[in-house]
Amino acid sequence: MAKIRKKRENKIKGGLPGPGKKVLPEDDRQVTAKHRLAPQPPRRPAPPIATVSRVSRTNVQERVIRAMKTLRALPDREKRFFIVKSSSPDYVREYMDAYDQDNDIVPRFNPTPADVSDCLTALSWIRHLDKRAWQILWWRSFDVSFGLIAKYIGRSDETARKRFEEAITDAWIAVNNPKKMAS
Repeated sequence: MAKIRKKRENKIKGGLPGPGKKVLPEDDRQVTAKHRLAPQPPRRPAPPIATVSRVSRTNVQERVIRAMKTLRALPDREKRFFIVKSSSPDYVREYMDAYDQDNDIVPRFNPTPADVSDCLTALSWIRHLDKRAWQILWWRSFDVSFGLIAKYIGRSDETARKRFEEAITDAWIAVNNPKKMAS
């Protein structure tokens, strides 16, 4: 028993490899030289925290409108689950409906990767707005005129313009004063 125990101890200490392990010729298990790492460069102090630069109102307006256009342009992966399939055949459309000359194809908005990465940031600036203000911003992202928006909300076009400006101002305040909006 003592001989078997001594053989196991020798194997464990590193003499021979354990069962199922192979010794490679370059693995002689002896340390020939101490490896030294190259010295690391001295640590630089952390840069001072820069003051938050102020964002202009026009920049906020452009980024919010582009974020809404980007939101519409991104594919909706869950849309396929809401398609209602029917076994009835498609109906035949009238000649005037099928070949209408007024339906011109409008070029689609293609967001850049920068638009996609900035989309959620810009939308977070307007998340505190009420539904009406958000709708006015949404309609303006379709380039709908203030006169048409005024008809939707039942007010004058000047009122629609003022409400749009107020929504942009609220977003601008949210960008430039994040501490006040957090509370």
